[in-house]
Amino acid sequence: MFPLTRGAAVLAGMALWAASLSLQAQGPAGTPPMPDGPGRALVTMQCANCHALDVALGKRGTTVEWTAIVKTMVERGAPITDADAATIAAYLGQNFGPGAPAPAAVARGGQASALPDLPGRDVLTRRCMQCHQMSMWTALRQDRKAWESTIYRMVGRGALWTEDDIRAMADYLARIRGPLDSARGKPQ
Repeated sequence: MFPLTRGAAVLAGMALWAASLSLQAQGPAGTPPMPDGPGRALVTMQCANCHALDVALGKRGTTVEWTAIVKTMVERGAPITDADAATIAAYLGQNFGPGAPAPAAVARGGQASALPDLPGRDVLTRRCMQCHQMSMWTALRQDRKAWESTIYRMVGRGALWTEDDIRAMADYLARIRGPLDSARGKPQ
Protein backbone atom coordinates (compact mmCIF):
# COMPACT_ATOMS: atom_id res chain seq x y z
CA MET A 1 0.00 0.00 0.00
CA PHE A 2 1.29 3.45 -0.89
CA PRO A 3 1.22 6.13 1.77
CA LEU A 4 -0.88 9.15 0.76
CA THR A 5 0.61 12.55 1.31
CA ARG A 6 -1.64 15.33 2.47
CA GLY A 7 -1.45 16.99 -0.97
CA ALA A 8 -2.39 13.76 -2.74
CA ALA A 9 -5.35 13.29 -0.40
CA VAL A 10 -6.57 16.84 -1.07
CA LEU A 11 -6.12 16.35 -4.82
CA ALA A 12 -8.05 13.06 -4.71
CA GLY A 13 -10.83 14.71 -2.73
CA MET A 14 -11.08 17.55 -5.25
CA ALA A 15 -11.18 15.07 -8.13
CA LEU A 16 -14.05 13.16 -6.49
CA TRP A 17 -15.93 16.41 -5.82
CA ALA A 18 -15.50 17.55 -9.43
CA ALA A 19 -16.68 14.17 -10.72
CA SER A 20 -19.80 14.41 -8.55
CA LEU A 21 -20.86 17.70 -10.15
CA SER A 22 -22.18 16.04 -13.29
CA LEU A 23 -24.16 13.63 -11.14
CA GLN A 24 -25.59 16.49 -9.07
CA ALA A 25 -26.62 18.24 -12.27
CA GLN A 26 -28.60 15.19 -13.33
CA GLY A 27 -30.63 15.03 -10.14
CA PRO A 28 -31.92 11.76 -8.72
CA ALA A 29 -32.05 8.59 -10.76
CA GLY A 30 -34.69 8.81 -13.44
CA THR A 31 -34.53 12.61 -13.64
CA PRO A 32 -33.35 13.83 -17.04
CA PRO A 33 -30.05 15.74 -16.96
CA MET A 34 -30.05 19.51 -17.01
CA PRO A 35 -29.79 20.97 -20.52
CA ASP A 36 -26.45 22.46 -21.56
CA GLY A 37 -26.19 26.19 -21.80
CA PRO A 38 -24.90 29.32 -20.12
CA GLY A 39 -25.92 29.17 -16.48
CA ARG A 40 -26.03 25.39 -16.08
CA ALA A 41 -22.86 25.29 -13.99
CA LEU A 42 -24.07 28.21 -11.86
CA VAL A 43 -27.40 26.48 -11.17
CA THR A 44 -25.57 23.30 -10.27
CA MET A 45 -23.17 25.10 -7.95
CA GLN A 46 -25.48 27.70 -6.41
CA CYS A 47 -28.91 26.06 -6.20
CA ALA A 48 -27.59 22.67 -5.12
CA ASN A 49 -25.95 24.31 -2.10
CA CYS A 50 -29.36 24.47 -0.42
CA HIS A 51 -31.78 22.44 -2.53
CA ALA A 52 -31.92 19.03 -4.11
CA LEU A 53 -31.98 19.86 -7.82
CA ASP A 54 -35.24 17.98 -8.37
CA VAL A 55 -36.84 20.35 -5.86
CA ALA A 56 -35.24 23.51 -7.25
CA LEU A 57 -35.98 22.56 -10.85
CA GLY A 58 -39.45 21.21 -10.17
CA LYS A 59 -40.84 24.71 -10.57
CA ARG A 60 -41.79 26.30 -13.87
CA GLY A 61 -41.59 30.04 -14.41
CA THR A 62 -40.71 32.81 -16.80
CA THR A 63 -37.34 34.51 -16.63
CA VAL A 64 -39.01 37.33 -14.68
CA GLU A 65 -40.46 34.84 -12.18
CA TRP A 66 -37.11 33.05 -11.83
CA THR A 67 -35.42 36.44 -11.30
CA ALA A 68 -37.76 37.08 -8.36
CA ILE A 69 -37.08 33.61 -6.92
CA VAL A 70 -33.30 34.03 -7.24
CA LYS A 71 -33.58 37.48 -5.64
CA THR A 72 -35.46 35.90 -2.71
CA MET A 73 -32.70 33.30 -2.34
CA VAL A 74 -30.06 36.07 -2.29
CA GLU A 75 -32.09 37.91 0.36
CA ARG A 76 -32.08 34.69 2.39
CA GLY A 77 -28.29 34.53 2.21
CA ALA A 78 -27.35 32.78 -1.05
CA PRO A 79 -23.93 34.16 -2.11
CA ILE A 80 -24.89 34.99 -5.71
CA THR A 81 -23.64 38.09 -7.53
CA ASP A 82 -26.03 40.24 -9.58
CA ALA A 83 -24.41 39.04 -12.81
CA ASP A 84 -24.66 35.38 -11.78
CA ALA A 85 -28.28 35.89 -10.66
CA ALA A 86 -29.17 37.25 -14.11
CA THR A 87 -27.44 34.30 -15.81
CA ILE A 88 -29.18 31.78 -13.53
CA ALA A 89 -32.63 33.33 -14.09
CA ALA A 90 -32.11 33.43 -17.87
CA TYR A 91 -31.03 29.76 -17.92
CA LEU A 92 -33.95 28.67 -15.74
CA GLY A 93 -36.46 30.74 -17.71
CA GLN A 94 -35.25 29.24 -20.97
CA ASN A 95 -35.03 25.62 -19.81
CA PHE A 96 -37.58 25.48 -16.97
CA GLY A 97 -40.12 28.01 -18.21
CA PRO A 98 -43.89 27.64 -18.52
CA GLY A 99 -43.56 25.75 -21.83
CA ALA A 100 -41.10 23.18 -20.45
CA PRO A 101 -42.38 19.67 -19.80
CA ALA A 102 -43.82 19.26 -16.32
CA PRO A 103 -41.49 17.47 -13.93
CA ALA A 104 -42.36 13.94 -12.98
CA ALA A 105 -44.09 13.75 -9.65
CA VAL A 106 -41.61 12.75 -7.00
CA ALA A 107 -43.29 10.38 -4.63
CA ARG A 108 -40.98 10.26 -1.66
CA GLY A 109 -40.76 6.74 -0.38
CA GLY A 110 -44.10 5.77 -1.91
CA GLN A 111 -45.93 8.42 0.09
CA ALA A 112 -48.21 9.47 -2.77
CA SER A 113 -49.73 6.00 -2.97
CA ALA A 114 -50.74 6.30 0.69
CA LEU A 115 -53.04 9.21 -0.12
CA PRO A 116 -56.68 8.61 -1.07
CA ASP A 117 -57.17 8.57 -4.83
CA LEU A 118 -59.53 11.53 -5.11
CA PRO A 119 -59.57 14.57 -7.40
CA GLY A 120 -56.63 16.82 -6.50
CA ARG A 121 -54.22 14.11 -5.32
CA ASP A 122 -52.00 14.35 -8.40
CA VAL A 123 -51.75 18.13 -8.13
CA LEU A 124 -50.93 17.84 -4.43
CA THR A 125 -48.20 15.26 -4.98
CA ARG A 126 -46.69 17.22 -7.89
CA ARG A 127 -46.71 20.51 -6.02
CA CYS A 128 -46.41 19.94 -2.28
CA MET A 129 -44.08 16.96 -2.38
CA GLN A 130 -41.55 18.96 -4.36
CA CYS A 131 -40.47 20.40 -1.02
CA HIS A 132 -42.36 18.64 1.78
CA GLN A 133 -42.72 15.19 3.21
CA MET A 134 -46.29 14.03 3.68
CA SER A 135 -45.84 14.25 7.46
CA MET A 136 -45.72 18.03 7.04
CA TRP A 137 -49.50 18.15 6.78
CA THR A 138 -50.85 14.83 8.07
CA ALA A 139 -50.94 16.11 11.66
CA LEU A 140 -53.08 19.09 10.60
CA ARG A 141 -56.85 19.22 10.39
CA GLN A 142 -58.15 22.43 8.88
CA ASP A 143 -61.17 23.62 6.95
CA ARG A 144 -60.86 24.56 3.28
CA LYS A 145 -60.29 28.25 4.00
CA ALA A 146 -57.37 27.46 6.34
CA TRP A 147 -55.85 25.04 3.79
CA GLU A 148 -56.14 27.69 1.10
CA SER A 149 -54.40 30.18 3.41
CA THR A 150 -51.60 27.67 4.01
CA ILE A 151 -51.21 27.13 0.26
CA TYR A 152 -51.12 30.87 -0.45
CA ARG A 153 -48.39 31.19 2.19
CA MET A 154 -46.33 28.80 0.05
CA VAL A 155 -47.03 30.98 -3.00
CA GLY A 156 -45.69 33.92 -0.98
CA ARG A 157 -42.53 31.89 -0.41
CA GLY A 158 -41.97 31.35 -4.11
CA ALA A 159 -44.25 28.47 -5.17
CA LEU A 160 -45.37 28.95 -8.77
CA TRP A 161 -48.88 27.53 -8.75
CA THR A 162 -51.96 28.40 -10.77
CA GLU A 163 -55.32 29.30 -9.26
CA ASP A 164 -56.62 25.93 -10.50
CA ASP A 165 -53.76 24.15 -8.67
CA ILE A 166 -54.52 26.06 -5.48
CA ARG A 167 -58.26 25.27 -5.66
CA ALA A 168 -57.59 21.58 -6.36
CA MET A 169 -55.11 21.26 -3.47
CA ALA A 170 -57.32 23.16 -0.98
CA ASP A 171 -60.37 21.06 -1.95
CA TYR A 172 -58.39 17.82 -1.67
CA LEU A 173 -56.79 18.67 1.67
CA ALA A 174 -60.10 19.85 3.14
CA ARG A 175 -61.65 16.57 2.07
CA ILE A 176 -58.94 14.29 3.48
CA ARG A 177 -57.60 16.49 6.33
CA GLY A 178 -60.62 18.62 7.24
CA PRO A 179 -61.88 19.10 10.78
CA LEU A 180 -63.24 15.95 12.41
CA ASP A 181 -66.91 15.58 13.10
CA SER A 182 -66.77 14.97 16.86
CA ALA A 183 -69.76 12.61 16.81
CA ARG A 184 -68.43 10.37 14.02
CA GLY A 185 -64.66 10.81 14.36
CA LYS A 186 -64.47 11.36 10.58
CA PRO A 187 -63.83 14.46 8.46
CA GLN A 188 -66.91 16.72 8.27
